[in-house]
Amino acid sequence: MSTKTAITWEEFRAAGEEGQRWEWVDGEIQILSPVNFDHEHTVPALIAYLVPYCHIHREWLCFTSNCVFTMTSGNWRMPDASLVRKDRFPADRLPVMADFAPDVAFEIISPGNTAREIQSKRRDYLASGAVQVWIDLEDRSVELVQPDRSPCFFGQEESLVIDSLPDFTLELNTLFAF
Repeated sequence: MSTKTAITWEEFRAAGEEGQRWEWVDGEIQILSPVNFDHEHTVPALIAYLVPYCHIHREWLCFTSNCVFTMTSGNWRMPDASLVRKDRFPADRLPVMADFAPDVAFEIISPGNTAREIQSKRRDYLASGAVQVWIDLEDRSVELVQPDRSPCFFGQEESLVIDSLPDFTLELNTLFAF
């Protein structure tokens, strides 16, 4: 295991290859597992809900999977999608990377994700105070993890409601439609 504890943004950007995604976890570059067509079909469906939501609720911004967020652990995570309150950005400017966790992190479980990787992300998001939405394409279900609350599970025919987001109701049958 590497003993390196810091990395520059330039080193991070140069760490992977074209077409790969990676994160900075526990002092090492971690290449993210490749995704499949189901995953890539679900991401735009999710974004198609989040973008209009943010147009209506102007205090929120939506980001896709290539944005880097800093967890309280120092790890750099790249959720599949995220929501962040606009006022968290200094001077209404978007940085190269965020020095904080997203308010809401949406993660689509990929076939190559190990239980260890998922638990590591869950711990990072939880310690950083982020709401977590875990989308399981195999089971066609969603797990909502909120700080100081028990996890909630939603099936394909239900709607995901996140109480901390005004008017947020995502009909999961539209997310899982094919």
